[in-house]
Amino acid sequence: MVVVLVLALLVFAGGSWFYSGEIRAGALASEPPTPLALQTEVLAVGDRSITLARDPASPRELTTPGTFGLRWEAGYGRLGAILATAPDRVERAFTRVEGTAPRSGERSAVDGYAWPADPSVAAGRPAREVSYPSPLGPAPAWQVDGRRDTWVILVHGYNAARSETLRALATVTGQGYPALAVSYRNDPGAPSTPDGLRRWGATEWQDLEAATRYALDRGAGGVVLAGFSMGGAVVTSFLLESPLAARVRGVVLDSPALDLGEVIDHGATDRELPVLGTPVPPALTVAAKGIAGLRYDLDWGELDYVDRAGRLAAPMLVFHQTGDPTVPVAISEALATARADLVTFERFAGDGHVQSWNTDRARYERALRAFLDRVAPTSAA
Repeated sequence: MVVVLVLALLVFAGGSWFYSGEIRAGALASEPPTPLALQTEVLAVGDRSITLARDPASPRELTTPGTFGLRWEAGYGRLGAILATAPDRVERAFTRVEGTAPRSGERSAVDGYAWPADPSVAAGRPAREVSYPSPLGPAPAWQVDGRRDTWVILVHGYNAARSETLRALATVTGQGYPALAVSYRNDPGAPSTPDGLRRWGATEWQDLEAATRYALDRGAGGVVLAGFSMGGAVVTSFLLESPLAARVRGVVLDSPALDLGEVIDHGATDRELPVLGTPVPPALTVAAKGIAGLRYDLDWGELDYVDRAGRLAAPMLVFHQTGDPTVPVAISEALATARADLVTFERFAGDGHVQSWNTDRARYERALRAFLDRVAPTSAA
């Protein structure tokens, strides 16, 4: 009996150590954004529609109602309403945005970001590559000028490209606000840390502080901060740590990962133990998080921003889908409950991550415009 108990403890300890490494690989390690694979065959192109092949390996977005991008070798377009479906194909409304038209037989990729990578297309006016002086060195950003006094600074999520911010940037610049879509430490082209790990706002807030100072030094009377997924954690950490938080007029959070521990717990529910094929037990997840804290210098309490929401002061607009598979909507619900005086919560149906805009573009943009006009002055700079 003692031997069995010892073996069980060894297996548990080994599993905990293994999953602490999985936490590093899946939630902390910095990797460049994964390029879209051109895997979806174009079957036919009409004046205002396109027919695409589908199979069990097709991306979920191919048959998800809403607005999505479509990239092919020589151009970019936008998918709209689903017009017809069959087991091997789907026909959707289609608009070409840039480049030459797709041809029957070529490969394409469905894109949740829904805009070409050139920020000038989404902004509707010139966007330029600039750098701001982060604490670790120059970091790249996209800057779009505007007539308003308030700048909007947009912060992408975990290992995502700056293109993730373009859906919101299009609305922001359309309302005349100057915009700055930033990178931060361990991004491609930005300074790296020795360990190369994402810290979910615990250190990245300093880069956002530097970007805010960049905007203020160039005439911004105040800023609105917009964070997407992990970017929401970076924004919220800034609000709690930076003296420049007093210059923030409003905050927009989209699927914000404001409790990394809860995100890890949520992800573990879909994992199985190797060999055994059984669900990962909660006790093992707890142990793995404890080991990960020691191995990678994580303070899980520091990364629970909802627990510190009482210290927040700026009005907030929060978007989240109810079936988000990555960041549970319960995190945003808890924030909205804790700070009902500050938070306007826009709950969307669907099971995407950072895809509320895609689900209902008109509603998302209407809510964003109304919030910006409420928290930011309309006077010209």
